[in-house]
Amino acid sequence: MSRPTITTPGVSRAARTRARIAAALVTALLCGLGYKAYGLQIEHGARFRDQALRQHVRTVVIPAPRGAILDSRGRPLAISADAESVWADPRAVVDLAGAAAALAKALDVDVNQLEARLAAGKRFAWIARHISPAQAAAVRALDLPGVEVTHEPRRWYPERASGGPVLGFAGVDGEGLDGLELALEDQLAGTRARFAALRDARGKTMMAEGADQPTPGATVELTIDRSIQHLADVALAEAVTANKAKAGTAVVIDVKTGGVLAMASVPTYDPNDPAAAVKAAARNRAVTDAFEIGSIMKVFTVAAALDAGVIRADESFDVEGGAWMAPGKLVRDVHHDKVLTVGGIIKRSSNVGTVKIGLRLGRVRLYDALKRFGFGAATKIELPGEQSGRVRDGNRWRDVELVTISFGYGLTVTPIQVAAGLAAIGNGGVYHPPRVVERITGPDGAVVFARPTEGRPIMKPATAAALLPMLGSTFEGGKQSGTAASVQVPGFRAGGKTGTAHKYDPATKRYSPDRYLSSFAGLVPIAAPRLAIVVVIDEPAGGAYYGGKVAGPVFGQIASGALRYLGVPGDAPLEPATTAGAAARPPGAAPRPAAPPPTDDANAAEDADDADPSALDPAAEDPAMLDLDTPAVTIPDLRGLGVARAVATARAAGLEVTVRGSGRCVSQVPAPGPAAAGAVVALEFAERTR
Repeated sequence: MSRPTITTPGVSRAARTRARIAAALVTALLCGLGYKAYGLQIEHGARFRDQALRQHVRTVVIPAPRGAILDSRGRPLAISADAESVWADPRAVVDLAGAAAALAKALDVDVNQLEARLAAGKRFAWIARHISPAQAAAVRALDLPGVEVTHEPRRWYPERASGGPVLGFAGVDGEGLDGLELALEDQLAGTRARFAALRDARGKTMMAEGADQPTPGATVELTIDRSIQHLADVALAEAVTANKAKAGTAVVIDVKTGGVLAMASVPTYDPNDPAAAVKAAARNRAVTDAFEIGSIMKVFTVAAALDAGVIRADESFDVEGGAWMAPGKLVRDVHHDKVLTVGGIIKRSSNVGTVKIGLRLGRVRLYDALKRFGFGAATKIELPGEQSGRVRDGNRWRDVELVTISFGYGLTVTPIQVAAGLAAIGNGGVYHPPRVVERITGPDGAVVFARPTEGRPIMKPATAAALLPMLGSTFEGGKQSGTAASVQVPGFRAGGKTGTAHKYDPATKRYSPDRYLSSFAGLVPIAAPRLAIVVVIDEPAGGAYYGGKVAGPVFGQIASGALRYLGVPGDAPLEPATTAGAAARPPGAAPRPAAPPPTDDANAAEDADDADPSALDPAAEDPAMLDLDTPAVTIPDLRGLGVARAVATARAAGLEVTVRGSGRCVSQVPAPGPAAAGAVVALEFAERTR
C-alpha cells in the first residue's frame, strides 16, 4: 500500500526550493562561522590573546628609592626625592610631528630629537627625565595620546660639592656610578616593583592589578662629619688657588677609631651635576693617588728603629755637618748641624741622621715596619679605586734603596695610608684601618653592618709616647727651629712633619727640578692626640713649594677649626704672636687662609744643592740628597729699617716676622747670618729720639 502524498495547500514547489536553499546557506554560514571561531579560539587563540595583551597591557616598573647616606650626626648627604618624568608609547601617538612640536615647546627641548625618538617605532621611549612641576603640568595639559607623566625617585645631594668625590653620584636611572654610591650599590639600590597596567585606546594607563610596592634601599651612616668636611673643603680649595697648584687632598681621621671625619679633594665636583666630574677630571685623590712621601717618611723610620730597640730616644748622632757619603749616595742636609738627638733629627729634618738610623735598622726590619703601618697594601676602605702604593720587598732592596727609602724616596703611599699610620702613633701604637662607613641599616631598621671597633697593636705604647714630643718639637722656633715653626694652630699645641718631594717624571726617568708635592702630616692636640690630618698639595706654582709653607697652613686651619667644633679644650693661646701686616682676629674666628706667596721668588734662598734625589738613577754623578723642607737662607741685617721695609726684606728672604713697637728697627733675634727658611725673626722697633 503506497504512502499518501502530503501537500501543503498554497505552497508552490518553487517556494519550497527557495526555503531549502536558504536553509543550506544558513547552515553553511553557521558552519563557516563555527570553523572560523574554532580557528580563532583553538588554533590561534594564544597568539591573538598575546597580541591583545601587548596592545592593552604593559608591564610597569617602579624604581625603588635609594637608601639615604647620612653623616656621623644623622644629617643627610644623599637622599632620594620624588621627581616627574615623561614617557611615550610611540605606536599609540596619533600625530608624531604634532606631538613632538607640542612636547618640545612644553619641555624646552630640541624638536628634532623628539621626532627621532617617537619615530623609532618602539613601545616605550623616554621623552624627558626629572622635569620641573611646571613642565609636568604643561605636558598633562596637552593630553596627548600615548604620552604620560610618571613619578620616579631622583638622587639629591644637599651639600652640593662638599665631599663630592667621596659620595660619588647616581645616574639618571638610579644606579651608582662613582664613590660610595658605586661601592655600596647593592645596599643602596633597594628592590624595584613590577606590575601589569591596562591601557585604553589612547595609550593612557587605566588601572593596575597586583601592584607591589618597591623595597627602599638601606640607610648608610658615615663617619664623615658634614661640618668638618666643609671646613676641609674650603681650606684646601683656598690653598690650591692661592698657590696656583694643580690639585690637592686633605684627610682628617679620628685617631681612636680610624673613622674618617673628612676627606677633601681638589678639583672637586657637585654630584648633582655628574658631567662636571668628567670635565674636571675629579677623583678622590686621598685613595686613588700614590706619591713619594718625602720627609714625612722620617717619622716612620725613626718609629721603626725605636720600636726595634736599635736606637734610644735620648741617643745622639753625628750628622757630619750636613754632608755624608752613605752607601751609593752622597747625602746632604741644608743645616750644618754637628750632633743631633733622635728628636733633633725629626725637628731639623736631617737626612744624614735619618739615613744612619735606617742603616742601623736594616732593610728587612724597616720593610716589616712599613708593612705594619699599612704601606704597600690597600686599606680596604669602602671606596672605589683605592691604590695600594708601592713598597718593594725589603729582601730585594739595594743599598741605595735603603738609604733613599729611609727619608721618603723609592716608595709610594696614598694620603689615607699616611693618615692611618700617623693615627696609630697618636693612638698609643694601635692601628685602626681607616673607614668611612659607620653602619648600614636595612629598611626594617635592622643593622646589617657596623664598623669594627677593634684595632691591632703595631708598636709598643712606649714607642708611640716617645714620638709625640719629637713631633711637637717641629713647631718650635728659636735658633734651631723646627721645620713646622711657621705653622700656626690657634688654641692648640700640635705635632707633625713637613714633606717636600720632587715629582718623578716618567718621560725623562728623572726627578723634575721644578715640580713638587708639598705635604704636611700632623697630630692634634699633641699631648693627647684626637685627630690625624694629612694635607698634600700637588705642583704648587705660586712661588712657594715647601710643605711647611704650602700644606702647613691648611693643616693649621683644619686642625684649629675641627678641634673647637668638637669641643676639645685648647692648650695654647688662641692667637699666636702677631705677625707684621696681620691684623688680630676676633676670638673664635676661623683662621685666615694662607696668603698668596710674594711676587718675588719665595724660595730664592734654595741653593745649588737642590739636585736630583733619585734612587732610581744611581749613575747620576754625586746627586745630592737634599731635604727641601728646611732650605738654607741668610737673615739680613734689618736694623735701622722702617717697619714696612724690614718686613718686606725679611719675607723676601723666606722668613717669618714678629713685630713690636713702631719706627725704626733697633734689635733683631736671631742676629744676621745663616738660618732655615721659615725661621721667625723677632724685630723690635722704636721711634728715634733727638
